Amino acid sequence: MPTPNAHDHRRGTIYMLLVLCFWGGFLPVGKSALAVVDPYWLTTMRFGAAACVFIAMLLVHEGRSALRTDGQLLKIMLFGAMGFAGFGISLFEGLRLTRPEISAMILALGPVLTALFQWWRNGRRPDNFMLGCIAVALCGELLVVTAGDVSRLVGGDALGNGLIFLATLFWTAYTLGGQQFPGWSPVRYSALSCSLGWIAILIGLLIATALGRSHPPEPARMLDVWPQLSFIILGVSVFGILFWNMGVAKLGPLSAGLFANFVPVITYGIALAMGRRPDTLELVGAALVVVALVASNLHQRMKSRLISPV
Repeated sequence: MPTPNAHDHRRGTIYMLLVLCFWGGFLPVGKSALAVVDPYWLTTMRFGAAACVFIAMLLVHEGRSALRTDGQLLKIMLFGAMGFAGFGISLFEGLRLTRPEISAMILALGPVLTALFQWWRNGRRPDNFMLGCIAVALCGELLVVTAGDVSRLVGGDALGNGLIFLATLFWTAYTLGGQQFPGWSPVRYSALSCSLGWIAILIGLLIATALGRSHPPEPARMLDVWPQLSFIILGVSVFGILFWNMGVAKLGPLSAGLFANFVPVITYGIALAMGRRPDTLELVGAALVVVALVASNLHQRMKSRLISPV
């Protein structure tokens, strides 16, 4: 009979493995869906469904009183706009122009950007080991994007990679924005920011439609990609996030983050299975990024245990 801790660890591990399956396959599947549904409609459908789930969770766990913004309506709308409208639209616009596996590696830089932002904002300098991991991750990222050919920084995929990086900046700002609402649970922050951010998504959709950038998807063609849409809307945006929250509850954020570091590995594995053969330097760069992120995560866990051994 396993102890409660062992039981929680086993269940948390199962949840995170499911998250890896959903999130690792997200970008290749999203690339396929973009052939039929444009970034604005796809983002609208994706986060509209997620907002409904988050609101339901909030009502069940915290009641109707948790729907109040406590006088911080504009602030939560701003972070919601960045975390869902800015992130979602930039991500899919970039994915149109670049490859899913490279997008996954760029998105994996979120922890690095968070550490650098906190250093700039709070003067909280990472220790030397963390700085070394950041340097290795950035060097690896450069190899992933260029495969040793610096001309790729201004060629074909440069705009797409830049938009993916912008999406990463939006998500980093949104993640750090959670610190602006002390006393709010993660579910409350997610529910209110996602639902209010969805308003910004709708505004973006209307503007893009007026400019001719976005068009309603044809129902007949949507039937051709209904498995992809179901995976993105239900699998990634609903079950993926639910399993993520459940995994964090069982394992803690640092251990859960360690699993998240392997999402790009799944994405690269899918690319290899589909017949794409990355350049050797690109694979070396991907390995450097993953190793640096895992090492930094393990280092943070070790420091956390030294500070709070119980």
